[in-house]
Amino acid sequence: MPASAELRREVKRYSRGFSDRAVRWIAPEHLHVTLVPPWQCRDIDPVCRMISETASGYSPFTLDFHAISPGPDERHPRLFWAAGRAPEPLLQLHDVLAAHFVPEQSITRPFFLHMTIARLSPAARSWPETALDGYRKTLTVAWRGMFDRVRLYESELRPSGALYRVLCDARFGGSEPL
Repeated sequence: MPASAELRREVKRYSRGFSDRAVRWIAPEHLHVTLVPPWQCRDIDPVCRMISETASGYSPFTLDFHAISPGPDERHPRLFWAAGRAPEPLLQLHDVLAAHFVPEQSITRPFFLHMTIARLSPAARSWPETALDGYRKTLTVAWRGMFDRVRLYESELRPSGALYRVLCDARFGGSEPL
C-alpha cells in the first residue's frame, strides 16, 4: 500500500537530521507498506483482478507508526523502518491476500506492520561493530497516514537500491475511513 502524502512528509522531515551518506533514503514515491512478501508471477492479470476485487470490500483506514528502528536484525542492521501496531482491518486484508499469493511453506511469521524508510549502504554494513552503534537506536515517533489503495509492485533489486514499477493499482471501495 503506497504511503500517504502525510507519511512521505514525515519521512522527509526525519531524513533532514541525517547528513550521513551511509543512509540511502527510499524515494518518497516508493514508500509503502508491504502486505505480502514478494513472489514470482508470470501472469499478473488474474492477480490484479483478485487485488481489485479484494480492495473493493475495504474502506480507507489510518495507520499509526510509533517507532523507527533498525532492522531486520538490530545487531546487524541493513535498514530503518517505521513500525506500528496493525489494526484489525489491515490484518484481515493481509490474511486474504496472503492466502492467495503466499505459498503455505513461506508463512512462518505473523504480519509485522512496517514501512522501510532507508537502507544502510553496503559499505556501512561492513563497518566494525562499534561504528554501527549510532544506527542501532530505536526512536519514538507519532506518524499517522491514511491508506486508500493496494498496489502490486514489481521490484528489481539493484546495488543502488530497489527499482519499483507499479503493475496495478486498486482503490478501496468503501466510502468511510476506519
